[in-house]
Amino acid sequence: TGSELVQPGIAIEDHQIRMSNGPALVAMLTQHGFTNTAHEHLIDDPDILEMRLGTLLSMGDVVVLSGGVSMGKADHIPEVLANLGVDVVFHKISQQPGKPMWFGIGPTGQPVFALPGNPVSTLVCCRHYVIPALLHAINRQFWQSEFVVLTEEVTFKTELTCFMPVRLSSGKNGSIRATPAPTNTSGDFTSLTGTDGYVELAKGESLFDAGTAVPMHRWTIS
Repeated sequence: TGSELVQPGIAIEDHQIRMSNGPALVAMLTQHGFTNTAHEHLIDDPDILEMRLGTLLSMGDVVVLSGGVSMGKADHIPEVLANLGVDVVFHKISQQPGKPMWFGIGPTGQPVFALPGNPVSTLVCCRHYVIPALLHAINRQFWQSEFVVLTEEVTFKTELTCFMPVRLSSGKNGSIRATPAPTNTSGDFTSLTGTDGYVELAKGESLFDAGTAVPMHRWTIS
């Protein structure tokens, strides 16, 4: 969702942003075997959102949205979903990126994932919550995470769990080394190029020394 988004192939103006989340989500879903997907772009108009989301809820087994769940004037998704009879399970998670994520259950029991609109947040939340939930629903076994060793010290001041992109390499004695590739912002989509996934740094700790073993989640679940 987002009135500022422009489809590929169309010239953009200064206030506009190239659409990337829709194709990225479809690609990630397809990569994990979920090929019966469809996506569309909706502008930030409550009436249009309610009409189209009502249709999507009547058609789909699962609805995945991107954008419109934060605190801005154009973030109508939580209210619109409530009007459509979607019961909220949670809104906001103690993590960075992806804090504004919303999740609910639709009128016929279908899961509704409303992900933050910033591209890095969208991909992290899709990989961390949507993909595992769908795999679990079809009884497909998978490895959610593995442990890797940080190649350098990492510090952060937030009281949120930090999901930091990393690049992997082979270490001694069969260990897997993870080199942090932090993003400038949760909209810094291009910084994910060449990364293999992200490490999970627990909240409540601000310093992770080089050599620390931490959970790591690959972009593609095997």
